[in-house]
Amino acid sequence: MTKNPDSEIWQRFRKGDEQAFSYIFDTYHLHLFEYGQRFTSDQEIVRDSIQDLFFELACKKEKLSPTDNILFYLLKSVRIKIFNNLRRASKIDYLSEDYQNSEFRLNYSTDADPEEKELKLDQLAEAINQLPPRQKETIYLKFYKNLSNTEVAEIMGVHPQSVSNHIQKAIHKLKVSLDSASELIMMFFQTRIC
Repeated sequence: MTKNPDSEIWQRFRKGDEQAFSYIFDTYHLHLFEYGQRFTSDQEIVRDSIQDLFFELACKKEKLSPTDNILFYLLKSVRIKIFNNLRRASKIDYLSEDYQNSEFRLNYSTDADPEEKELKLDQLAEAINQLPPRQKETIYLKFYKNLSNTEVAEIMGVHPQSVSNHIQKAIHKLKVSLDSASELIMMFFQTRIC
C-alpha cells in the first residue's frame, strides 16, 4: 500500500526537514494568499497572516498533528489567522459570522474562444458573486480547491450537512438566476468535480 505524498511530506517537515518546509511554503503560499484575498482586500493583513502561520508552523513543528491533506490544514489555519488579524486591526473583540464572510469574493476567468461562451461564463461569475458569502466560500473550497464536504465543514466551522445545504441552495439560486443557462451551471460544477 502506497503512502499519501502529503502525509510523507508533512511527516518529514515535522521531523525538521527544511526541504519539506520549503516545499510546503513554495507549493501552498499562493493558494493561501488567493484564499485570504477573498475575505479582505487588505493584502498586508493576508500576507501577515500567512507569515504568522508559517512562523508558527516552523516553531511548533514537533507538536503539530499529522495530516494527509496539507492544503486543507493550511487553509483552515490561515482562515483563523486572518480573522484574528482582522479583529486586531478593527480593534473589536468579536467578528460576527456575517462580517467574517461579508467580503468573500469569487472570480471566474476563462480563456474561452467563442464570445457566446465567454459571455455565459461572465454571467455565471456574476451570478456566483450574488450568492450569500457562506455559499460562495463553500463553492470555492469544494469546487475550486477540491476539498471534501467534511474538510470544508471543518474549515468553515459548520456541520458537513450545512456544506451540502449551502451547495444545494447555491445551485438552486444559480438555476433561478440563470434559467436560460442551467446547462452551463452543470457544466461548470461537473468540470470542477472531475
